[in-house]
Amino acid sequence: MLQIISITDARNSLAKLIEQIKATKEPVVIVQDSNPSVVVYPYDQLFQLKFKEIFREGEKKFKQYLRKKSLRTPRFEKDAYSIIKNA
Repeated sequence: MLQIISITDARNSLAKLIEQIKATKEPVVIVQDSNPSVVVYPYDQLFQLKFKEIFREGEKKFKQYLRKKSLRTPRFEKDAYSIIKNA
């Protein structure tokens, strides 16, 4: 379940909060003046999500490029690299 804490509590126990987030791999929402202000997310999970997002976008752009150039999808990774190198 998503944990929500005040900015005062976060400030007073930041080291403990960070250790908790690292251990549980669960994000924590920090509120300021009763409004959500930030979400603290475990770095490794955020990095993995961002990498997957970037990879999907790259695949999408590569497929668009292939269609634009009327090229077939390469069957082997080395062929894909060759297409990219010669773009």
